[in-house]
Amino acid sequence: MQKWKTIRVRQELVEEAKKEVLRGKYQSLSEFVSEAMQVSMQKLAKERVSEYLQRDRHSRVPQLQTQLFCTPKHIWAQATPQGSVKIGITDYFQGRLKEIVNIRTDKLGEKVSKDEPLGVVETWWFTYDLYSPLEGRIISVNKTLIDNPFALKADPYQWIAEIEPKHAEADSWMNGLLSLDEYKRLAIKQD
Repeated sequence: MQKWKTIRVRQELVEEAKKEVLRGKYQSLSEFVSEAMQVSMQKLAKERVSEYLQRDRHSRVPQLQTQLFCTPKHIWAQATPQGSVKIGITDYFQGRLKEIVNIRTDKLGEKVSKDEPLGVVETWWFTYDLYSPLEGRIISVNKTLIDNPFALKADPYQWIAEIEPKHAEADSWMNGLLSLDEYKRLAIKQD
């Protein structure tokens, strides 16, 4: 009995495809089948994308966290191999903000001062200043994140701006910053 039902579904699909080809929507049966498969794959991907993002996030977060320094104002900083420092907002902070709808930073080449605003993060209700964890100048801005701030939900450890430190000593910018464990203890106290 199941076999007949399967054949009937297939025949109905073929009949529907023929109608669409005759209407001129598709040039051939294979084009119809190709689009149907593409739509089906997109639907499956959408259903599983959060699972993939969560799995990816869990695999990358421990590796990233060991290299991060934080400020009490919820900014993380990470040295690059080139000697610059990438900064972003902490996972804790972006989780508290809920819906980030806009991110703005100072322009490329502009000087930034430690503990002074270099940009803002906006939600539907509030605007929060982004404070620079070091003195230097902005050499790069993550345009992808600026154009799509909702991407922080999928991966909160995306950088927002890259700063070239003012001081020549490679590690002097870290002075006064918190280790990730120190920051987490501070965040727990704030809750």
